[in-house]
Amino acid sequence: FNQSPSASVPEWKRKWFTSAVFRRAISASIHRDDLARIVFRGHAHPAAGPVSPSNRFWFNASLKPFPFDPQAALRSLAKEGFVRDGVLHDGILHDRDGHAVEFSLITNSGNRPREAMAAVIQDDLRKIGIQVNIVTLDFSSLIERIAKTLQYEACLLGFSNVEIDPVEEMNIWLSSGIQHQWWPSQKTPATPWEARIDQLELLQASEPSRELRKKAFDEVQRIAVEQEPIIYLVNPDYLTAISPSLHGLQPVAAPPQILWNIESLRLE
Repeated sequence: FNQSPSASVPEWKRKWFTSAVFRRAISASIHRDDLARIVFRGHAHPAAGPVSPSNRFWFNASLKPFPFDPQAALRSLAKEGFVRDGVLHDGILHDRDGHAVEFSLITNSGNRPREAMAAVIQDDLRKIGIQVNIVTLDFSSLIERIAKTLQYEACLLGFSNVEIDPVEEMNIWLSSGIQHQWWPSQKTPATPWEARIDQLELLQASEPSRELRKKAFDEVQRIAVEQEPIIYLVNPDYLTAISPSLHGLQPVAAPPQILWNIESLRLE
């Protein structure tokens, strides 16, 4: 969700996006098992946070995928002043000021899995009274909107890490980073939890002890799951086809999946 105050998002809508309660309610209303089953035909698993479990050292194993519980989502939204089937009796969720809860979700056109995921998300959120309007854009236009003009409300994309070390993701997690997607290039951290992530990220980048780095990044992951500035959905599986004449392969999840030990490969 676009939380930047410089964005062309109405202030009343920005209040939703900057609310952890709202974000977590959205997260609880998305059926990740359906995303894995329908979109990826079972070749994906619900995500527990910003790191895939396949990254065995850096993944915080205490984290679990966010449970699907739309009724709990509605209860938490009700405590924040959102109403459904109240005075308006129309089945649509409204905030305390009477605005219908509706937002646009952009993703890149031609990417069939993301277009299908957006449709599942749209259907899931409709069941709790939230209208999602899907907008597909060519990739360059989408990147311009989320990285330069900030002309969007919510965006569905994927992160691909070339390196398994978390130092490669600092441009996302540091509040001053231009890739701090939900509110890029902050002059100072907008929230206490973002300030804490800044401290932890600088610590894990400079600390020589791998174990202390791991402890710091575990906390980054915990905060990310607790606050959900990015709602993580699924970790797709990697499927690799290999000729029976190629020997010495040891496929792994991190890229390059089948070429990391290229010096050991042989044809027979």
